[in-house]
Amino acid sequence: MKSISSVRIATSPRKPQITPKTLGQKEYVQSIEGHDVTFGIGPAGTGKTYLAMALAVSALYRGDVSRIVLTRPAVEAGEALGFLP
Repeated sequence: MKSISSVRIATSPRKPQITPKTLGQKEYVQSIEGHDVTFGIGPAGTGKTYLAMALAVSALYRGDVSRIVLTRPAVEAGEALGFLP
C-alpha cells in the first residue's frame, strides 16, 4: 500500500500538487480513480468536494474529459449540507 504522501493530484502546471491529508482521503481518491461511480459520505469539511473537484480538474488538464459539470440540489437544505457554490 502506498503511503498517503505518495498520492498526488496535479491540477495545474503552475500550482503545487494536492495530496490527501488522511488515510480516509487517500482511500477516497483511490476509489474515485478506480471506479466509475463513487459515493463520498462524511461530515462537512472532510474534503469530499475539494478532492473530487481536484481530480476532475486534473482529468480536464490531461484531456480525459472535455468539460466539468458541477450540480447542486435545487431545494433549500440549510446547514445540513457542506460546500455549495
